[in-house]
Amino acid sequence: MSNLVRGAAIPLFDKLSAAEAGATSDFFLLSPEQLHASIGRELFCLLNTRSRLMPSRFGESTGTSIDYGIPDFSALSPQRGEDIELIEAGIRQAIGHYETRLGNVSVKVSEGHSRGDPAAVMIGGDVRIGLNVRRLSFQLQLGGEPRPQQNRGQ
Repeated sequence: MSNLVRGAAIPLFDKLSAAEAGATSDFFLLSPEQLHASIGRELFCLLNTRSRLMPSRFGESTGTSIDYGIPDFSALSPQRGEDIELIEAGIRQAIGHYETRLGNVSVKVSEGHSRGDPAAVMIGGDVRIGLNVRRLSFQLQLGGEPRPQQNRGQ
């Protein structure tokens, strides 16, 4: 009889970094907490890497590795509604291409607390762990460290 898998497969770069850290060879699955942290690290890298494409051309991207990252949104303002929509759409598209473990992705961008602060980005998405779907949330700053948020469901 087969066993029910209670974890998520480990992405290649997590396997490589685990091997460098001396993890054992039976390290094949991530716990829900490890998966949350792994996705948070990937989102941090994604949001802090600039794609070679301009925002106007990013919508045409097919998600090749050469286009990895998000466009340079520095000319846009998180205080303007139209600009916020463009930033959110670009981030959502990048997540769809490069962090495929998240489904049903939501992105909310808000301006920093004071002038000159980086924009805050709230990202939510569903992830499958075994037979369960769990909603994960992340709060990041463009240029800041990821801070996992409380899970909203199992």
